[in-house]
Amino acid sequence: ARVLKISNDPSPGYNIEQMAKKGQKLIELPYTVKGMDVSFSGILSHIEDVAHRMLSAGECTPEDLCFSLQETLFAMLVEITERAMAHTSSSEALIVGGVGCIVQTKWR
Repeated sequence: ARVLKISNDPSPGYNIEQMAKKGQKLIELPYTVKGMDVSFSGILSHIEDVAHRMLSAGECTPEDLCFSLQETLFAMLVEITERAMAHTSSSEALIVGGVGCIVQTKWR
């Protein structure tokens, strides 16, 4: 949100989600999953490094970056959740909070 100068009102996550709904292009971002651990620092560093250049060159829109960020993070979280569920022989997972709101939107 900070890199794209997205408002914190009412919250950065909400505003990113609203922009992501308008994104059309999936940009490849770092995907770091090891076992049931994820790292978001690579994604943040990558966006900080390339966002200005890509936006200035017209390679993408801020909405595309938000869409790509949300899709990549969602895929990472789904992967580790599925792995944890398989490890514990669970057939249900409860996802709450801000991420839960995004997940609920995606699964409708």
